[in-house]
Amino acid sequence: MQNIAKLIRFEPAFDDPEFVRAMFEHHAPYRTMAGYLPTTGRDTNIPWFRGNWATNGEPLVAGAEKILQNRRFIEAARVFFGGSAVRPTFIVVNVNAPMPAGRTHVDVPTFRGVTRDHYPLLFLVAMGGSGLFESWRVIQAGALTWFYDGPGGNFEYWPEGTNGPMSVERPPFGNVAIMADNDRIYHRIGRVGEPDAKLPRMTSAAEIRPAGRGAWEVVENGETRATYPSSAIRLSLLWKAIRESEAHSEVLTLDRVMSIFIADLRQRNIDFRIPNDPLSDTEWMALLDRTYTVPDFQKGERIKSGPGQVNVIDKTAGRDYFCEPPSGK
Repeated sequence: MQNIAKLIRFEPAFDDPEFVRAMFEHHAPYRTMAGYLPTTGRDTNIPWFRGNWATNGEPLVAGAEKILQNRRFIEAARVFFGGSAVRPTFIVVNVNAPMPAGRTHVDVPTFRGVTRDHYPLLFLVAMGGSGLFESWRVIQAGALTWFYDGPGGNFEYWPEGTNGPMSVERPPFGNVAIMADNDRIYHRIGRVGEPDAKLPRMTSAAEIRPAGRGAWEVVENGETRATYPSSAIRLSLLWKAIRESEAHSEVLTLDRVMSIFIADLRQRNIDFRIPNDPLSDTEWMALLDRTYTVPDFQKGERIKSGPGQVNVIDKTAGRDYFCEPPSGK
């Protein structure tokens, strides 16, 4: 399996970074991250917003085809995979206003035959956290790049695992990218803005959009809840690709996944009811979440962040805060 501690830093990321930066405004507005993850019920007032620019190798917005076929990303992914041919799969973007550090997490995994197209995020997270489906895991190379020069806004990650030291990429980011396996490396967005930045009054129904004259605004129910200069907004883009060979391997079915889960739950002596429709049964989803979401961590566990510092993570660490949501969400 690919060495998950391997990261490749490269620049420039784009031939025309200003074209990419302009796309963020052109394709606004963006929904809240909490809106993509309604089942968590957490962080509804955090000004973190998300948009999809490509999925399943197909561009969804004008200009995304240029990013999807970015030769620098493709070459870095080939290096990451040891020279294998790669297939770009999707692009997601994040727009962050001043906010506290995001949760420490890994991205939602993908498995052969079990993807975001037809399976709920929490189901995939449980599969990844269980460790029962590694033989079917699709290893993804992800290029992450940012536009932000303000205070905070770090990309923070634990390449040796959460018991090892935290590594940091700090702004100014400019035209830089990192290629990594964020499906298995724990990471987070560091605090964006000043430590005392006030959070807007908002819920998961809010959106962020350009307000003209180089500003962005958070809007909910027709009301402007906050306005920021563009210099205060952290723009990030995540591009992912898989090895071409992944498409020709054995695939999972829902019946196979359920039989593996059921056998493991019985071995753990956990009392449960087998659902008729496991992908929409909330009781079943809650059981998987309790049992498998980041099973090695307990709420409030302390992990190393750097000299003289610790980071506190909680049992939500396995939730996806970077990857594309499933279709229809």
